[in-house]
Amino acid sequence: MKNNNTNGVLGRIEEIFPSLKGALRRVAHFILNNPNFIVRENLNKLAVESSTSTSAVVRLSKRLGYKGFRDLQISLAYELGDNNSHVDEEISISESLETVAYVSSYANIQALTESRDMLDLQALEKVIQVLQHGRAVHIFAQGTNYSTGIDLSYNLMKLGILCYVYNDSYMQAVAGAISDTRDVVIGISHTGANKEIMESLAITHQNGATTIVLTTREQSPITQIADISLCTANKEIVFQGEPLSSRMSMMYLVDIIFLGLAAKMGNTSLSNLQSVKDALKNKRQPMETNGVEEENFLKAKNS
Repeated sequence: MKNNNTNGVLGRIEEIFPSLKGALRRVAHFILNNPNFIVRENLNKLAVESSTSTSAVVRLSKRLGYKGFRDLQISLAYELGDNNSHVDEEISISESLETVAYVSSYANIQALTESRDMLDLQALEKVIQVLQHGRAVHIFAQGTNYSTGIDLSYNLMKLGILCYVYNDSYMQAVAGAISDTRDVVIGISHTGANKEIMESLAITHQNGATTIVLTTREQSPITQIADISLCTANKEIVFQGEPLSSRMSMMYLVDIIFLGLAAKMGNTSLSNLQSVKDALKNKRQPMETNGVEEENFLKAKNS
């Protein structure tokens, strides 16, 4: 099928396809006919499926102007994904307090309602299953998504799941490089087009770890490169470019993952949660003070 985007991966391949021969032609032919396979699989699988070699895949990637296969893979994910099918509503700085309160509450209610209605329960079940059986969970998130990653990590740790969260792209790349088929990697991106997160997920893919993405853009580039996608409502309220309602819908995903996983783990989750509760008990209660300590505190306060 003819591709009109000559600047994209598929367009570039079609442009040079008549001049290709042998292994490079077989790789090109396979990519043109299986673009979705390319963004979801690793270099070795592409070589096997195209009956060529990893070196042939790399040569074609460079022939097309990319640094290597991973660069081609990410570019193709952007090409296949839809990064423009959303309209954000901006809150003006001149709005009244009453308007801000109404718009914010309405947006959050709508975001939660739409997120519930569009929730893919089969995908959620898969996420819970791989989290339950994974060796370790690595979470990649940046900007406003980082707080979501921290909260998800905290909840998973309470259930006894070894979990790490990274906002630095170098650490994300390192985590992706050392992961394997026993690990789970979660990428969080509101727009679904964070290039650094996608690059780290691509590295992870090469090592066979299961990749999961949380995003508000159902057909965004990042969903093209992940094994499992959980998407929320994409209607966004923004203030000076900062997303507001998406944070609420992202936390909704965090809550249902936590609750669904806890239910799946049964008594094991209850035991782990009780252990955490006991460990944090002293931190959540005021320290008991004797009379001398109370007297010294009052003196310091009045001095």
